[in-house]
Amino acid sequence: MVVIITGGSSGIGLATARLYRDLGHTVYSISRRSFNEEGINHVIGDVCDFESIKQAIDSIFEKEGRIDILINNAGMGISGAIEDTLLEDAEYNFKVNFFGTFNTTKAVIPIMRNQGGGKIANISSAAAIFPLPFQAFYSATKSAINSFSEALNIEVAPFNIQVCTFLPGDIKTDFTHNRKKNQIESKHYGERIQKSVAVMEKDEQNGMSPDNAAKVIYNTLKKRRLPLYKVIGTKYKLFGFFAKLLPVRIKHFALRKLYGFVPKNK
Repeated sequence: MVVIITGGSSGIGLATARLYRDLGHTVYSISRRSFNEEGINHVIGDVCDFESIKQAIDSIFEKEGRIDILINNAGMGISGAIEDTLLEDAEYNFKVNFFGTFNTTKAVIPIMRNQGGGKIANISSAAAIFPLPFQAFYSATKSAINSFSEALNIEVAPFNIQVCTFLPGDIKTDFTHNRKKNQIESKHYGERIQKSVAVMEKDEQNGMSPDNAAKVIYNTLKKRRLPLYKVIGTKYKLFGFFAKLLPVRIKHFALRKLYGFVPKNK
Protein backbone atom coordinates (compact mmCIF):
# COMPACT_ATOMS: atom_id res chain seq x y z
CA MET A 1 0.00 0.00 0.00
CA VAL A 2 0.98 3.62 -0.54
CA VAL A 3 0.56 5.65 2.65
CA ILE A 4 0.89 9.43 3.01
CA ILE A 5 1.35 10.99 6.44
CA THR A 6 1.43 14.73 7.06
CA GLY A 7 3.59 15.80 9.96
CA GLY A 8 5.41 12.49 9.68
CA SER A 9 8.77 13.77 10.90
CA SER A 10 8.03 13.54 14.64
CA GLY A 11 5.70 12.17 17.31
CA ILE A 12 2.73 10.02 16.33
CA GLY A 13 3.34 10.74 12.66
CA LEU A 14 6.91 9.46 12.70
CA ALA A 15 6.01 6.40 14.77
CA THR A 16 3.20 5.55 12.36
CA ALA A 17 5.43 6.09 9.33
CA ARG A 18 8.06 3.76 10.79
CA LEU A 19 5.49 1.08 11.55
CA TYR A 20 4.09 1.08 8.02
CA ARG A 21 7.64 1.07 6.63
CA ASP A 22 8.66 -1.86 8.82
CA LEU A 23 5.62 -3.80 7.63
CA GLY A 24 6.64 -3.37 4.01
CA HIS A 25 4.44 -0.52 2.84
CA THR A 26 5.48 2.47 0.74
CA VAL A 27 5.45 5.49 3.03
CA TYR A 28 5.59 9.20 2.25
CA SER A 29 5.94 11.93 4.84
CA ILE A 30 4.92 15.46 3.91
CA SER A 31 6.21 18.36 5.99
CA ARG A 32 7.77 21.79 5.58
CA ARG A 33 11.16 20.92 7.00
CA SER A 34 13.75 18.55 5.54
CA PHE A 35 13.56 15.03 6.90
CA ASN A 36 15.79 12.01 6.47
CA GLU A 37 14.71 8.58 7.68
CA GLU A 38 15.73 5.37 5.95
CA GLY A 39 12.84 3.75 4.14
CA ILE A 40 10.53 6.75 4.47
CA ASN A 41 10.15 9.01 1.45
CA HIS A 42 9.95 12.70 2.22
CA VAL A 43 8.24 15.36 0.16
CA ILE A 44 8.33 19.04 1.02
CA GLY A 45 4.86 20.52 1.36
CA ASP A 46 2.97 23.04 3.46
CA VAL A 47 -0.49 21.93 4.58
CA CYS A 48 -1.46 25.59 5.02
CA ASP A 49 -0.96 26.20 1.29
CA PHE A 50 -3.32 24.24 -0.97
CA GLU A 51 -1.19 24.57 -4.10
CA SER A 52 1.89 23.40 -2.18
CA ILE A 53 0.18 20.35 -0.71
CA LYS A 54 -1.57 19.49 -3.99
CA GLN A 55 1.75 19.58 -5.81
CA ALA A 56 3.28 17.27 -3.18
CA ILE A 57 0.41 14.77 -3.38
CA ASP A 58 0.27 14.86 -7.18
CA SER A 59 4.01 14.14 -7.34
CA ILE A 60 3.53 11.07 -5.14
CA PHE A 61 0.64 9.84 -7.28
CA GLU A 62 2.62 10.34 -10.49
CA LYS A 63 5.39 8.17 -9.08
CA GLU A 64 3.32 5.45 -7.38
CA GLY A 65 0.15 5.36 -9.47
CA ARG A 66 -2.15 5.24 -6.43
CA ILE A 67 -2.65 6.49 -2.87
CA ASP A 68 -4.27 4.01 -0.50
CA ILE A 69 -4.18 5.83 2.84
CA LEU A 70 -3.91 9.48 3.84
CA ILE A 71 -3.19 10.22 7.50
CA ASN A 72 -3.78 13.88 8.36
CA ASN A 73 -1.51 14.23 11.37
CA ALA A 74 0.12 17.67 11.04
CA GLY A 75 -0.84 19.92 13.92
CA MET A 76 0.21 22.37 16.59
CA GLY A 77 -1.13 23.79 19.83
CA ILE A 78 -1.29 27.05 21.72
CA SER A 79 -2.01 27.60 25.40
CA GLY A 80 -3.25 30.61 27.30
CA ALA A 81 -6.43 32.38 28.30
CA ILE A 82 -8.93 33.17 25.55
CA GLU A 83 -8.96 36.81 26.64
CA ASP A 84 -5.20 37.12 26.22
CA THR A 85 -4.82 35.19 22.96
CA LEU A 86 -3.78 37.16 19.90
CA LEU A 87 -6.09 36.81 16.91
CA GLU A 88 -3.20 35.87 14.62
CA ASP A 89 -2.21 33.01 16.96
CA ALA A 90 -5.76 31.67 17.07
CA GLU A 91 -6.09 31.94 13.30
CA TYR A 92 -2.79 30.15 12.74
CA ASN A 93 -3.85 27.30 15.03
CA PHE A 94 -6.93 26.80 12.84
CA LYS A 95 -4.89 27.26 9.67
CA VAL A 96 -2.57 24.37 10.56
CA ASN A 97 -4.89 21.97 12.35
CA PHE A 98 -8.20 22.41 10.56
CA PHE A 99 -7.53 24.01 7.20
CA GLY A 100 -4.38 21.90 6.83
CA THR A 101 -6.57 18.81 7.12
CA PHE A 102 -9.03 20.34 4.65
CA ASN A 103 -6.31 21.19 2.09
CA THR A 104 -4.73 17.74 2.13
CA THR A 105 -8.08 15.96 2.02
CA LYS A 106 -9.28 18.14 -0.86
CA ALA A 107 -6.14 17.29 -2.83
CA VAL A 108 -6.39 13.53 -2.35
CA ILE A 109 -10.13 12.94 -2.89
CA PRO A 110 -10.04 13.08 -6.74
CA ILE A 111 -7.20 10.56 -6.79
CA MET A 112 -8.96 8.13 -4.46
CA ARG A 113 -12.25 8.53 -6.32
CA ASN A 114 -10.66 7.80 -9.70
CA GLN A 115 -8.82 4.73 -8.39
CA GLY A 116 -11.97 3.28 -6.83
CA GLY A 117 -11.48 4.07 -3.15
CA GLY A 118 -9.13 4.76 -0.29
CA LYS A 119 -8.94 5.55 3.41
CA ILE A 120 -8.55 8.92 5.12
CA ALA A 121 -7.51 9.12 8.78
CA ASN A 122 -7.81 12.41 10.62
CA ILE A 123 -5.92 12.82 13.89
CA SER A 124 -8.17 14.71 16.26
CA SER A 125 -7.82 14.67 20.06
CA ALA A 126 -9.60 13.73 23.25
CA ALA A 127 -9.70 17.52 23.74
CA ALA A 128 -12.50 17.53 21.17
CA ILE A 129 -14.62 15.59 23.68
CA PHE A 130 -13.40 17.40 26.79
CA PRO A 131 -12.44 20.96 25.74
CA LEU A 132 -9.44 21.94 27.85
CA PRO A 133 -9.20 25.15 29.89
CA PHE A 134 -6.48 27.42 28.54
CA GLN A 135 -6.31 25.32 25.38
CA ALA A 136 -9.58 26.57 23.95
CA PHE A 137 -8.36 27.08 20.40
CA TYR A 138 -6.57 23.74 20.14
CA SER A 139 -9.72 22.04 21.49
CA ALA A 140 -11.86 23.98 19.02
CA THR A 141 -9.72 22.97 16.03
CA LYS A 142 -10.09 19.32 17.00
CA SER A 143 -13.85 19.64 17.48
CA ALA A 144 -13.99 21.18 14.01
CA ILE A 145 -12.07 18.19 12.62
CA ASN A 146 -14.64 15.83 14.15
CA SER A 147 -17.56 17.61 12.47
CA PHE A 148 -15.61 17.89 9.22
CA SER A 149 -14.86 14.16 9.28
CA GLU A 150 -18.47 13.16 9.88
CA ALA A 151 -19.68 15.25 6.96
CA LEU A 152 -16.80 14.07 4.77
CA ASN A 153 -17.57 10.43 5.53
CA ILE A 154 -21.10 10.83 4.19
CA GLU A 155 -19.99 12.78 1.10
CA VAL A 156 -17.30 10.35 -0.08
CA ALA A 157 -18.92 7.04 0.88
CA PRO A 158 -20.32 6.52 -2.67
CA PHE A 159 -16.73 6.60 -3.96
CA ASN A 160 -15.65 3.78 -1.60
CA ILE A 161 -13.59 6.27 0.42
CA GLN A 162 -13.73 5.66 4.17
CA VAL A 163 -12.96 8.18 6.91
CA CYS A 164 -11.78 7.43 10.44
CA THR A 165 -11.10 10.04 13.12
CA PHE A 166 -8.60 9.16 15.85
CA LEU A 167 -8.85 10.81 19.26
CA PRO A 168 -5.59 10.28 21.15
CA GLY A 169 -5.30 11.21 24.80
CA ASP A 170 -1.98 12.02 26.43
CA ILE A 171 0.92 10.93 24.22
CA LYS A 172 4.56 11.40 25.19
CA THR A 173 5.98 13.41 22.29
CA ASP A 174 7.75 16.69 21.56
CA PHE A 175 4.32 18.25 21.06
CA THR A 176 4.45 19.23 24.74
CA HIS A 177 7.61 21.30 24.29
CA ASN A 178 6.59 22.67 20.89
CA ARG A 179 3.26 24.06 22.09
CA LYS A 180 3.18 27.83 21.79
CA LYS A 181 2.56 29.41 25.19
CA ASN A 182 0.91 32.79 25.50
CA GLN A 183 3.54 34.95 27.15
CA ILE A 184 1.16 37.71 28.23
CA GLU A 185 1.23 38.15 32.01
CA SER A 186 -2.31 38.06 33.33
CA LYS A 187 -3.23 38.94 36.90
CA HIS A 188 -6.63 37.37 36.30
CA TYR A 189 -5.50 33.95 35.04
CA GLY A 190 -1.79 33.64 35.84
CA GLU A 191 -1.84 31.03 38.62
CA ARG A 192 -4.66 29.04 37.08
CA ILE A 193 -2.89 28.92 33.71
CA GLN A 194 0.31 27.71 35.36
CA LYS A 195 -1.53 24.96 37.25
CA SER A 196 -3.52 23.85 34.24
CA VAL A 197 -0.56 23.74 31.85
CA ALA A 198 1.63 22.01 34.45
CA VAL A 199 -0.93 19.24 34.97
CA MET A 200 -1.44 18.88 31.22
CA GLU A 201 2.28 18.66 30.47
CA LYS A 202 2.85 16.15 33.28
CA ASP A 203 0.05 13.96 31.93
CA GLU A 204 1.52 14.15 28.42
CA GLN A 205 5.01 13.20 29.54
CA ASN A 206 3.58 10.26 31.49
CA GLY A 207 1.31 9.31 28.62
CA MET A 208 1.22 6.54 26.05
CA SER A 209 4.24 6.12 23.79
CA PRO A 210 3.80 7.23 20.17
CA ASP A 211 4.73 3.69 19.11
CA ASN A 212 1.70 2.28 20.92
CA ALA A 213 -0.52 4.98 19.43
CA ALA A 214 0.83 4.07 15.99
CA LYS A 215 -0.15 0.42 16.55
CA VAL A 216 -3.72 1.46 17.29
CA ILE A 217 -3.82 3.54 14.11
CA TYR A 218 -2.37 0.74 11.99
CA ASN A 219 -4.62 -1.99 13.43
CA THR A 220 -7.68 0.18 12.92
CA LEU A 221 -6.88 1.21 9.35
CA LYS A 222 -6.21 -2.36 8.23
CA LYS A 223 -9.85 -3.27 8.92
CA ARG A 224 -12.13 -3.70 5.93
CA ARG A 225 -14.72 -1.37 7.44
CA LEU A 226 -13.46 1.59 9.46
CA PRO A 227 -15.13 2.99 12.56
CA LEU A 228 -15.99 6.68 12.31
CA TYR A 229 -14.18 7.34 15.61
CA LYS A 230 -11.38 5.58 17.45
CA VAL A 231 -10.28 6.82 20.87
CA ILE A 232 -6.66 6.02 21.71
CA GLY A 233 -6.08 5.23 25.39
CA THR A 234 -8.26 3.28 27.83
CA LYS A 235 -8.71 6.23 30.20
CA TYR A 236 -9.97 8.39 27.37
CA LYS A 237 -12.38 5.75 26.15
CA LEU A 238 -14.00 6.00 29.59
CA PHE A 239 -13.93 9.80 29.38
CA GLY A 240 -15.65 9.63 26.02
CA PHE A 241 -18.30 7.25 27.32
CA PHE A 242 -19.12 9.39 30.35
CA ALA A 243 -19.02 12.60 28.31
CA LYS A 244 -22.09 11.34 26.46
CA LEU A 245 -23.95 10.58 29.68
CA LEU A 246 -22.97 13.26 32.18
CA PRO A 247 -24.56 16.71 32.40
CA VAL A 248 -22.28 19.52 31.22
CA ARG A 249 -21.94 20.93 34.74
CA ILE A 250 -20.60 17.60 36.00
CA LYS A 251 -18.16 17.42 33.10
CA HIS A 252 -16.95 20.94 33.85
CA PHE A 253 -16.58 20.13 37.55
CA ALA A 254 -14.44 17.12 36.64
CA LEU A 255 -12.24 19.28 34.40
CA ARG A 256 -11.78 21.86 37.15
CA LYS A 257 -10.74 19.14 39.59
CA LEU A 258 -8.50 17.47 37.04
CA TYR A 259 -6.62 20.66 36.25
CA GLY A 260 -6.17 21.76 39.83
CA PHE A 261 -8.49 24.67 40.38
CA VAL A 262 -11.99 25.44 41.54
CA PRO A 263 -13.60 28.85 41.00
CA LYS A 264 -13.71 31.00 44.10
CA ASN A 265 -17.15 31.87 45.41
CA LYS A 266 -17.77 35.58 45.78
